[in-house]
Amino acid sequence: MKKQHVWEARLVLFFSRLPLSWVLAIATFLARAFCLLPLSIASVHRMVLINTLICFPEKSLAQARQFARRSFIETARTLAGYSHVWLRPVDEILTWVTKVHGEQCWHEAVASERPILYLSLHQSSWEVPVLMVGKHDPGTLVMYQPAGDSALEDLVKEGRQGTGCVLVPTNGEGVRAALAGLEQGQSMALLADHEPGGKSNPFIPFFGHDVMMPAFVYKVIQRYQPHVFVVSAQRNKDYQFELHFEEAPAELLQMDERQTLEYMSAAFEKAIRRNPEQYQWTYRRFRRNQSGPRGWYNKPEFLDRVIAGEPASSVFVEKNTAA
Repeated sequence: MKKQHVWEARLVLFFSRLPLSWVLAIATFLARAFCLLPLSIASVHRMVLINTLICFPEKSLAQARQFARRSFIETARTLAGYSHVWLRPVDEILTWVTKVHGEQCWHEAVASERPILYLSLHQSSWEVPVLMVGKHDPGTLVMYQPAGDSALEDLVKEGRQGTGCVLVPTNGEGVRAALAGLEQGQSMALLADHEPGGKSNPFIPFFGHDVMMPAFVYKVIQRYQPHVFVVSAQRNKDYQFELHFEEAPAELLQMDERQTLEYMSAAFEKAIRRNPEQYQWTYRRFRRNQSGPRGWYNKPEFLDRVIAGEPASSVFVEKNTAA
């Protein structure tokens, strides 16, 4: 069968041969140009703006627009930089890491007999911590969403497994492999900030609004009693990184499902607030609550009300939930 996204993969390969500064300059230029398009056309930029107003209702519309533009540009720089993260020599990429917060506690956990559960999020260049984990905790099983018969998937797998991590898909077979690895003391990592599949996952507050969180995280913690680290990255203007390995308190192992997921949600929000413009705000994370769809993304009336002068704090509230 013919692979999909072949031209995209060739473009990534081409960018990997260019100086990183050139790649970032191209991404920045294109992102800035895209942000000049009307919001009715630039739907992704519009989504970033809506998420900004939902999560930071204290911002004026002008401040939210400015933030959304900067965030969209940062996301473009993140994605463009993956051409180097995935395909350049690993040792070269690791020189980008200038500081690792929580390194000693993390290394002590790696040396212990208990497995580690790494919980991460789409903040800054989230692929860089994967390389650091693979270097110091080889064999870590990293769960990922397969891209099907795509040429891009081959590049992603090659990059993420560059220092010793092992990718397992987020399907039944992959979950079984990950759980079997945990049973043998292997560590596991997953991006846990997006809406999980299935209707049985609970709704937990995130930036003041209930969103669905993965119950799978709680089940893993209860069954395997691992060390739990929330892992995130921050990038400066020179594309140098500070990584955060924040160990969860021991009490987490005794918490119930809601308490566990509330801790994870709060930890993610803390990581995002360190540098909120570098979070990937391009997803419909707040599209529904326990009552059903909110309509915030697909019904223009909500954004129109803010543009007309109504405060976001009175627009994006649960009483406006759309059936």
